[in-house]
Amino acid sequence: MQKWSFSLPTSFRDLYMRLTLLGFCFLYSSLVTGAQAECPLQLNPQRVVVRYGDSVEVNCNTSVPHKGMGWEADEGRVSKNQSQNLITWRVSNLTEWDIKPICFINPNDRRQCQVELPVTVYKTPDSVFISTVNHRGPMMEGQQYELQCDVHNVAPVEYLTVKWYKGQTLLNQTTFPNTSKTPENKTVTLLIRPDRADDGAEYWCEAELDLGADGPQPHPNISSDPLSIAVYYKPKINETKLPSVVRVFRGYAEVLVCEADGNPKPTISWSVSSNDNKNSETLNITESTPENVSCTANNIVGSTTKQVKVSIQDISISFVNHKGELIVGTQYELQCIIRNVDPSKSVVVRWYKLSQTSSPDTNKTLVSSASNLQISPSKTDDGAQYWCEAGLEAVGTQPYPTLSSERLNITVHYKPIINELKLPSTVPVFRGYPEVLVCEAEGNPKPTILWSLGANEIKKSETLIITESTPENVSCIANNSVDSTTRHVKVVLKEDYLPLIAGLIAVIVAFISVIFIFIYSIYYKTAKMGHYSLKDAKPSAQNGNVAQNGKHNPIPMKKLSQSSILA
Repeated sequence: MQKWSFSLPTSFRDLYMRLTLLGFCFLYSSLVTGAQAECPLQLNPQRVVVRYGDSVEVNCNTSVPHKGMGWEADEGRVSKNQSQNLITWRVSNLTEWDIKPICFINPNDRRQCQVELPVTVYKTPDSVFISTVNHRGPMMEGQQYELQCDVHNVAPVEYLTVKWYKGQTLLNQTTFPNTSKTPENKTVTLLIRPDRADDGAEYWCEAELDLGADGPQPHPNISSDPLSIAVYYKPKINETKLPSVVRVFRGYAEVLVCEADGNPKPTISWSVSSNDNKNSETLNITESTPENVSCTANNIVGSTTKQVKVSIQDISISFVNHKGELIVGTQYELQCIIRNVDPSKSVVVRWYKLSQTSSPDTNKTLVSSASNLQISPSKTDDGAQYWCEAGLEAVGTQPYPTLSSERLNITVHYKPIINELKLPSTVPVFRGYPEVLVCEAEGNPKPTILWSLGANEIKKSETLIITESTPENVSCIANNSVDSTTRHVKVVLKEDYLPLIAGLIAVIVAFISVIFIFIYSIYYKTAKMGHYSLKDAKPSAQNGNVAQNGKHNPIPMKKLSQSSILA
């Protein structure tokens, strides 16, 4: 019998050996991983969050026979014990930042396995300090400045969030990707561009540690002292008190008042002519005053000038015994005075009102020198204009010229009205899903919004974030100089069953899939697998040799039917 042999090249043999070794390594890794995943140990709790220097204890228990179990740790090590199924890792004063306690066991039926306890040791900041960068003193309106927040000695920084506030409004927040376990100092900056409304505003920053569901609730936080800023801005003249056109009635002097808002407080001066300047907030004008005068308000930031045209008139409109804004529902009296009227003549006075949404209304009276009109404004009258028009009573078809007063603009103040469509009386909140309540209110002056969460907790904001920890009853209060309005809201806590339903559906689908695969495998084996039997086989000498000079003799085979197999 001829023997055949062959050899692989060296490179193929090396490759074969490497693949074989890799296969053994993969098999060993799978066995070890599976053993660890099935390690018969239970930790209670499974993760701990502890303040630096506080005490901690965790139980490790098993339900299988063993040759010993214990804890390995830099602090609180527990030696191997063969007689107990529950051992406790206990440290009265934990001072190791990156501690990794391991509970191990030597089961009777397998090799040693272990479970590591995740431990987070945290420390709140020693201090949080806010300051300006490269600047001292007042800020200029419109210029950019940088604020800095220094957080000292906090750990671990991967759970740290630094928040910026102006008053009670959250401006920005910063997190850190650092995974260091030991305390660190962190610095965060914020760019601001203040305007005049920010004069006296208070900025502050807060360092918060969000340590997850296993950490302390609410999250530990330390806030800086507030930084109050002073903003310098150029003067802005009050155009309500100093209109562009001022009507002076012949024989009656008027006093113009020029008020300006600015920081520092501006100085006021009047320019009556090229050579006549007066340093005063007021200016007396008569029919002899030049047609054009101007008021200038000036401070170290800049100056503002308001041009005023003086117009000589013989008819005027004004309120009787009232100045300033009107209140909704209150009755007021307007007076139209006509001067230099021939006593023997009768004058027709027509009253007009032009609102933002309607055409002029007309009210006609017949007077000798004055006419009064009673009004009770509504909130839709805010911004409306009243004026009167006087003329001699017409005789026949001969028209007489008329004289119109200036237009009197009115400002109507009214109490806040809370938008109940955006703020229902009952708000459901699902556990784990915060909701944002929005309290919007219409009013004049613009109302301030406050949220009342209890006897002593007030938040100044239009929005309120509610969670399961929010009190059942909260209130939104809209307030202005006229009055206040309160809207009560009931917070109803509900459970979210959607994850439970989704999990149940997934289990059902998996179960149906297993049944389908099982039925299909039975069908495949029954329908596809044949049975064969050797019949009339005639072995010969050449059948014993694999190599037959390229020839072979087939062995006859016969397929058996199902009935033959059963027989």
